[in-house]
Amino acid sequence: MMHGMMVYAVESSVCLTLLWAFHEIALRRDTRHRRNRSFLLGSMIFSLVVPLLNIRIEVPAGLLQAGGLASFLLPETVVTPAGSEQYAGIFSGLLPRIYIIGVIISAGSIVTGAAWLIKLTLKGRRNGRVIVFDSDSHACFSAFGFVFISSSVSDGDAGRMINHEMKHIGLGHHTDLLIAGLITLVQWFNPAAYLIRRSLQSVHEYEADSECITGGEDPVSYQELLLAYVFRSPAPVFSNTFSKRSLLKNRIIMMTKKRTGGSASLKLILAIPLALVMILMFSCKDRSEVQKETAAVMEKAAPAADEYVAPDEVFMVVEKMPVFRNDTTYAELGKWIGANVQYPAEAAQKGIQGRVFVRFTIDYKGNVKDPEIVKSVDPLLDKAAIDVISACPQWSPGLQGGKPVNVGMTIPISFALN
Repeated sequence: MMHGMMVYAVESSVCLTLLWAFHEIALRRDTRHRRNRSFLLGSMIFSLVVPLLNIRIEVPAGLLQAGGLASFLLPETVVTPAGSEQYAGIFSGLLPRIYIIGVIISAGSIVTGAAWLIKLTLKGRRNGRVIVFDSDSHACFSAFGFVFISSSVSDGDAGRMINHEMKHIGLGHHTDLLIAGLITLVQWFNPAAYLIRRSLQSVHEYEADSECITGGEDPVSYQELLLAYVFRSPAPVFSNTFSKRSLLKNRIIMMTKKRTGGSASLKLILAIPLALVMILMFSCKDRSEVQKETAAVMEKAAPAADEYVAPDEVFMVVEKMPVFRNDTTYAELGKWIGANVQYPAEAAQKGIQGRVFVRFTIDYKGNVKDPEIVKSVDPLLDKAAIDVISACPQWSPGLQGGKPVNVGMTIPISFALN
C-alpha cells in the first residue's frame, strides 16, 4: 500500500509539473481568464486521475510464432500483494515516514485555517453570506462560499470589496481552491503544487476584476481601491483575498491589457500531445513486451514440430483450443488466478517482483498436467505460480478432428508491487 502511494504521488507530481510548465510558457499572459482557469483546474484533476488509471493494451490470447513453431499464449495475469505494508528498497524505510509526516503537516495547516474561519464565523456578525468580524486588519476575503470582512473597513469601501468577493463565490472559485488544497496535500513536496495554486488564484482575481469592471466599476477608481488595501491582512491559503500584494501588479496589467487573440487557442491544442504522452507513460501497460519475452521463452521451451504428429502427443495448435469455464477470451482464467494466487509475503518484503512464465498441458480430459517454469524470476514467485496453475479447475479439452487431445499452453503471470 505504501509503495503504491509513493509511486502515485511521484507520477502525479510529474504530470502536474509538466502541465504547470506548459501553462507558464504558453498561457500565462492569456486574457481569456475562464479558459485559463479551466486549463489549470483540468491540469490538477488530470494529475490526480491519470496515475490511477490502468489502461492495458491487450494482446488477445492466440498464436505466437517462436522458431517456426506456433505456440498458444494466454493473456497475462497481474498479481499484487493484498494488504502488504512493507517493501524493500527506497520505499521501505525513512522515505515513507517523511512523506506521511509531510501530509500530516499539510493537513494541519488546512485544519488550522479552517478552525480560524470557524472562530471568525462564531464570533462575527453574519448577514447572509457576509460575515463581519472585529479586527483592525482591513481584511476582506472569501472562503467556502462566504465573504469575511473586517469591521475596520469603511462602509463605502466595504460594499465594493464585498461585491468583488461575491464575484468569486458566484464563479465557484472556492471549489477550485479545495481541489488545489487536495493537490498540495498529496504533493506537499512538489513546488509546482504551490505554484499552480498561486497561478489559479491569480486567474481567479483576473476573472473577478473583469466581472466587477464589466458590471460598472470605474477601472481607475477600482485600481486605487486595490492599492489602498495592499495588505496587511492574514487569510487562509484556500481563500481568495481582495488585495493580495504579490498579485497586485499583474492584476492591474490584466485590467488594461487587450484581449488575447485566436492564437492562444492554437497554443492550447499543443497540450493534447503532452497529455497523451503522460497517459502513455503512467496509465497504459503495453503488452508488446510480453509478446517479445514469450517468444524468446517459447523458442527455448517448445519441442520440434515433428513431435506433434500423433494424436496422443501434446499439441500446441488444434482446431478447437481448450477453454476455461466456456470463456474463449480467457478473462475468467485471469479472474480465477487473481482470486486464488497468493503473493508470497517474503517476496513482497524483499521487494521481489517480475514476470513468471508457466507452461502446462490441458489433457484430453480437461485436467491441468505437468506445469513447469519456462522463465523464472525467483523461487518464491515460481512456486506461487506453479501452485495456482496446479490447483486450476477442469477445462474443456481441445479438439483435433473432433476428438479431445492434449494441448500445451503458456501463461505469463506478472507479480507486481505497484
